[in-house]
Amino acid sequence: MTSIRTLAAPVCLAAWRTWRRMVPQDGYRALLFHDVPPSQRQTFAVLVGRLHTEGRLISPARAAAGAKGVLLTFDDGFQSNLEVAETILAPLGVQALFFICPGLSSLSGSAQAEAIGRNVFDGKRSAGDLRIMDWDGVERLRALGHEIGSHTQDHLRLTALGPDARAEQIEGAAEAFKTRLGAVPEWFAYTFGDAWSVDADALARIARLHRFCRSGVRGVNTADTHPHALRADHVELGGNESWRWLAVEGGLDPFYRKARAHLDAMAAGLQA
Repeated sequence: MTSIRTLAAPVCLAAWRTWRRMVPQDGYRALLFHDVPPSQRQTFAVLVGRLHTEGRLISPARAAAGAKGVLLTFDDGFQSNLEVAETILAPLGVQALFFICPGLSSLSGSAQAEAIGRNVFDGKRSAGDLRIMDWDGVERLRALGHEIGSHTQDHLRLTALGPDARAEQIEGAAEAFKTRLGAVPEWFAYTFGDAWSVDADALARIARLHRFCRSGVRGVNTADTHPHALRADHVELGGNESWRWLAVEGGLDPFYRKARAHLDAMAAGLQA
């Protein structure tokens, strides 16, 4: 059965593109990916290839400098992230931002699989054959020119933790990166991404150690966006193409005004 989304997406995309031609946006949009399985590699390659051909892709360094464009970001550090970095991004010379959980990269075998199911999938499904890249893989990403960011120590929801556990997930992760890679990452992305999976205390802890904090709340990042309330657009690679481009081009932004306002209010408190 054809879904309402499938039927509506082409019309919504055409209307959104017409609107954006009349009211252009400044700033950059961060696209958010997780695992990219082999079945979705071609879709991912076509998407990235088109953005590259159109000259829209920017590096993390250019995003940090406020450039306009599209930044590719990946959460959780799945092994597939390294594979697409080597086979799809490297031939194009594209640099992306990868958010890693040091505690998961340090695990292997059944211990890692159990942690993926419990922490990354919040106990809602098993890891199956998914695996997180090890530290050699993380260092390989750096050698390819990509930026490494922190995604907490063990992929736990910060709002569910007490002070000591929060310190382990934020400060402990920073120390692990410093030990293994020689520096604390400039970038941080809190887990689960919605505006209510972080609070003012957690955001303050993040801001003390990291220059940027990226959420999973949809929207464009402009000069007015607080560096610790950055937006990102999750892109579904397995769904309808028009819906996918609606996400890439910001057509779902209007549905996230409340979430952006909540996140912005917390970030504004960091300046007090």
